[in-house]
Amino acid sequence: MENYVLKQRMGKGAQGSVFLVESRADKAQYVLKKVECNDEAEANKAFKEAMALQELQHPYVCGYKEFFVTWDKEESAMFVCIVMDYYKMGDMDRVLKKKRVKQEEIEELVLKKWLGQMVEALVFVHKKKVIHRDLKPSNIFLTEELNVSIGDFGVATVMGDARTRTRTTVGSMIWMAPEVLERPYDERSDVWSLGCIVLEMATCGTKETSEVHAVLFEIKQSPVNLEETLEEIGKKYSADLCQLIRTMLRRNFQQRPTAVELVELPYIKECLLLSNSALVNKKKEKQRAAKDPPTDQGVAGVMSFMKENADNEISIANALKQLNTYPSLDIDEEGKKLIIQNMKMHMSEATTQIQALRVLLTLAAAVDVEEDSGNVVFSLDVISAITLAMKAHASSKELQCVACLLLKTLAMSEDAAGVIGQRGGIQDVLAAMRSFPNDAEVCANCCAALSCLTISDKNLDIIREEKGVVDLINAMKTHDEKASVVDSACTALWGLSLDDENAETMSEYSCAELLLSCIKMHAKNADVMKNACMALASLVSESEESAFAALSNGGGEIGIKVVTDAYKNHKDNPDVVENVCSFFMEMCEYDDILNDVKSSDVAIVMKEVKVKFASNTDIMDPVQQVEAKIGIGPTPSNRPQSARDKAKAK
Repeated sequence: MENYVLKQRMGKGAQGSVFLVESRADKAQYVLKKVECNDEAEANKAFKEAMALQELQHPYVCGYKEFFVTWDKEESAMFVCIVMDYYKMGDMDRVLKKKRVKQEEIEELVLKKWLGQMVEALVFVHKKKVIHRDLKPSNIFLTEELNVSIGDFGVATVMGDARTRTRTTVGSMIWMAPEVLERPYDERSDVWSLGCIVLEMATCGTKETSEVHAVLFEIKQSPVNLEETLEEIGKKYSADLCQLIRTMLRRNFQQRPTAVELVELPYIKECLLLSNSALVNKKKEKQRAAKDPPTDQGVAGVMSFMKENADNEISIANALKQLNTYPSLDIDEEGKKLIIQNMKMHMSEATTQIQALRVLLTLAAAVDVEEDSGNVVFSLDVISAITLAMKAHASSKELQCVACLLLKTLAMSEDAAGVIGQRGGIQDVLAAMRSFPNDAEVCANCCAALSCLTISDKNLDIIREEKGVVDLINAMKTHDEKASVVDSACTALWGLSLDDENAETMSEYSCAELLLSCIKMHAKNADVMKNACMALASLVSESEESAFAALSNGGGEIGIKVVTDAYKNHKDNPDVVENVCSFFMEMCEYDDILNDVKSSDVAIVMKEVKVKFASNTDIMDPVQQVEAKIGIGPTPSNRPQSARDKAKAK
């Protein structure tokens, strides 16, 4: 301490006291932070961790002059002292507060510049095996050139330790990633904090500090709480920025990208280029003139053309477009890998991505999943390329539509469905629904993808955490006249109803009434009827509240009558009839509802079904159960499977 003159105390927090000091040697001003330690052993450990910060020499990382351990006689305590650069321009927190007072927006170009510099800084420190863990606006300083500098690594932890156990952190809870206090974490926790900071920067003109902090707290509980704020941000900023915030604020850190993975996104590349970052390629040399692929040499000729012109994005787009003109594609495993390589190489080109996704969709549709589950099309590399393309081109409706169809096809393989969930594909699908809530085609494809992804139990957990049930219900309400949306949403809800928390959410959002409304509106559509009845039966079997809601149908026409009337259009369809009977069977399980069932036309329906499907045990089992309950048949020896058990079995 004798080497410095204390000029003023700048603050005191949970991590220690902060002072403005002047060096006796060079008369320059620095910030000195004193962190109290319980004993010498803790001080030595903290000192070793602090010494790792000496390697953090980077233009966008706060410089550290020296570290030392000292004993303070007055306080009778041992301290680790960290001496770092002083920034007279202040920190990001100061900038944001000034902007909020004036209700001024931060221009997107400025936001992108600062975002690019912060990403570059995080990539650097994470490669040094350091996690910040307390990243927030007050720890991001501004240079006189108005560049950012990330500082205050006093709570940073060497990554090897952070990955193995949860460690108590004393930083601000507002910006802290949810997993830091819940479970072991990694460098992606800093990406969450960065997402919080970007959201703060994008709301300067619309929200008070307390309002935005409330949002940052709420999104840790439920990602749906983020959407209203993103809708506001989307009025002033690009859709790609909104999607980036969604991506960084994924509650499950395993589906959240690392800083290095963020660099692959075209939007981040644009941010990095504003500061001439070495993380992205400098301006490309003049490309060779684009060429058109041969049209008379078939698939093989086009693949050879792609290999020869891999560096020309327009030529690659033309080649992929040519492949999509063929009714079928015979491409070997190496050829498929070539397509993925070109996707990654030209990720910023939406046209290339769309055409590549269409090629992969054709290839995936031709694969027999049971016989060839090891096909490259179902691999991690392909799934990673799809999800990256969805993040990179969040504003492209066409790309989101094709990508969701492809994910739906890949999810026919349970292994692939699991990988899609692990790679954040579910959040990408939900993000597409949230970005295009009024587009029926996008919503239909998203619902279809989610319905297939429920094949994996782990995906049920992810969809529950993301409140995906709410998105499905909203899609059905918005597009209730579109059978394609309703059918796929019903199928997804059927699968999701197997999870108790999802079933509770469905009940909370009056899903039973909504399903009955869809049955009535699409009474002649066999697919809607089949899937809506099964979803309804599964929901009723779990929730008494939903059963009574189905009975009264929101105070309107009795639900049982809605189903019996719609059944008349599908008397000869065994799939529809089975699910109708399952619904009646589940309703009969509630004594308070039984009299209503008896006074309806259910008995007539049961008699008709027995005549037509006497040899179909899947149908006759629930029929016998219903007849026994309403008193027109003997009690069967065994109760048939519940609707939920049937759904699990299927």
